Amino acid sequence: MGTRRLLGPVLVAALFAGCGGGGGGGGATPLGLLLQALQVLTQNNVTTPPFGTTTGGDTIQITGSGFVNGLTVTIDGRAAAVATVTASVITAATPNGLVGVFDIIVRNPDGETATLTGAFQYIAPPAVVQVMATTGPTAGDNMVPIAGGQTVRLAGSGFAAGIQVAVEGQAVVPTIIDDATATFVAPAVANEGGADITVTSSVGLVTTVVSGLQYTAEFSLAPAGNILTPISAQHLFRRAGFGAPADRVAAARVAGMSLTVDGLLGYTNDDAVENAALDRYGRNVIPGAGFGTRVNKDWWLELMAKNPALFQERLAFFLHDHFATSERDMNQNFRWTLHRQIQLFRRFSLPTTETLADGSPGLGYSWRLLLIEITKDRAMLDWLDGRVSRVGAPNENFARELWELFMLGEGNGYSEFDIQQAAEAFTGFQWFTVRDDPDNAYLDMRYVPGRHDAGEKTIFGQVGNFGYDDIEPFHTSGAGITTDDRDADGGVVALTLRMRPMEASQFICHKLVEFFLYDNPDDLVVNELAADLRAPGVNQWNLKPIISKILKSKAMYSSRSIKGKVKSPVEFMFAFLHQTGIALSDDAGTAAARMRTSMTDMGQTLVEPPDVNGWPTGVQWLGSQSQLERINFLNLAVQELDDVAADLDPLLPPSGERSPTELVDHIATLLDVRLSGNARTQFINFVTTQQDDAGQTVPFAYDENNDDHVKQKSRDLIWLIAQYHDAHQN
Repeated sequence: MGTRRLLGPVLVAALFAGCGGGGGGGGATPLGLLLQALQVLTQNNVTTPPFGTTTGGDTIQITGSGFVNGLTVTIDGRAAAVATVTASVITAATPNGLVGVFDIIVRNPDGETATLTGAFQYIAPPAVVQVMATTGPTAGDNMVPIAGGQTVRLAGSGFAAGIQVAVEGQAVVPTIIDDATATFVAPAVANEGGADITVTSSVGLVTTVVSGLQYTAEFSLAPAGNILTPISAQHLFRRAGFGAPADRVAAARVAGMSLTVDGLLGYTNDDAVENAALDRYGRNVIPGAGFGTRVNKDWWLELMAKNPALFQERLAFFLHDHFATSERDMNQNFRWTLHRQIQLFRRFSLPTTETLADGSPGLGYSWRLLLIEITKDRAMLDWLDGRVSRVGAPNENFARELWELFMLGEGNGYSEFDIQQAAEAFTGFQWFTVRDDPDNAYLDMRYVPGRHDAGEKTIFGQVGNFGYDDIEPFHTSGAGITTDDRDADGGVVALTLRMRPMEASQFICHKLVEFFLYDNPDDLVVNELAADLRAPGVNQWNLKPIISKILKSKAMYSSRSIKGKVKSPVEFMFAFLHQTGIALSDDAGTAAARMRTSMTDMGQTLVEPPDVNGWPTGVQWLGSQSQLERINFLNLAVQELDDVAADLDPLLPPSGERSPTELVDHIATLLDVRLSGNARTQFINFVTTQQDDAGQTVPFAYDENNDDHVKQKSRDLIWLIAQYHDAHQN
């Protein structure tokens, strides 16, 4: 801080004109005691009298003559702590507790006094007691998006004209509402975190609110950059692939964000893995009769465990939950259709030029094509009563759920009349029995033109003979129906996307953001993605660019997103299995059966969602029974790791890095778990202790060069750390 300039001769004369005498009489001040100038050495706020100080403790310097040891300096009767005295210079510290303009009095021990009347002013610095955004998605909080632009209000005192405000060193223009309120527009920053707010008064007094404003990246869909850290890489694989082993995480860090995400979304179908599963679970009986309740579950669980195309199964699971269809009450001779539906979801993300191993073509991420397919999906027609919907007696279930759950959202852009009319458009299907093989009669779905209402309908105010434009691949008893031109190439789905593009794009983008980022997203994020999705062009209604933008965005790696969700049983189980590489059995069929049983015990049964809304989310997965079953699953998995088995080798830290601390940190990183300081200490202590036969904790002479010791403790740590609360966060 700078010091004050000296008083000029004229100014000194003006000040001293009001000085009174000392020595008990009130006469003229003796010439021996003279005040010539005043400086504030620790402030830089004013350059003319009255000189200023803060609330106290500033060092002042008085120059003059006639000063002797033992003199006192008072301000408004309060003693200033005198530090040094020479014949011509006094230094002292100003007293506390004053506000206003005051006299300074110097008194020598013999009673001589000199006074500077009204020469000194206590000036309080601006005070900030609250920082709050008043506009934008964070209104009411001291948080703003990293893009800035939100109005921020400061509440406190001392916001007089001339104050200056800076956010993390960036000057902003304040608007003074009154002495207690000021506002400014938050500037943009590069990354999220706390930003200091500095307020400087017109006289130079400064107040800094450390991390007074919190910046969040949760609203930013701008690219996060190409660098993947250990945390961001593991987060990407959790959300886009149920987790990944350490070597794949390391490879992703080398490849960088762009190549890794592009590789996840642009995979090649692994025919070998798929054929092995198809051979095991019934290539020759699909479609077929007597389709057991375990077949679809075990088949898909095996693919989730073994498919190197992690995103294929992850996105298929999202679609399975979105188009929630259960085989729970399905006729066993029709259950094969659920297999076909899961295959539809699995080929959704394949290019249209590629196929699954069974020859089914990819949909190239086309949301439009998938919606068209789902309106004619056999399992869906059964699940939502399409097979009993006929002319004269239309069933509204499918039409209602198509818009409410699959395309638009409840009550969003359609009326009850629209549902009634769409239900008539969706008439025409029924079960029938296929007897190609006397020993393998099974149920299929037939489109019967005579059951379809071919009359004129009004949907979204449009009039036409709406229905199915293409009934393939269904068996038919006659020619297909002729539809209105506006209904061509997509039926009611095409009409909905054409008439309600904003609602349709916002709905699916909202679901994608909730799945990949966080719950309850702001419209700011959803609307940006939705505008991209419905924009005319080659990528209209294509979800691949949307998902890619999400996975590469700053929002994806924001503090709100990372570990911001609770793992469902399927997420918890496969995160652990992928991270450790543990197989629940050497036999694939046995392993799948154990996965199925464990998932069901934890509360989630694959291909049996509880209702049309899909599975619950969040803390509902963390009930006491579910937690117990998660531990039981870990018991089952870790039992496959013998203390000294070779299958532990890939899970161990490198030789020379196996101290108790290094061992704990390695296993925690392997399992993608962030330990608190206290928990980390407890796990480190565990490495050097063990339970004896009496259950007492006793020292364990852990030797980091002893492979048996390292493997034993690693195995135990895998089991223990996998139970830590952070392991349940997604």
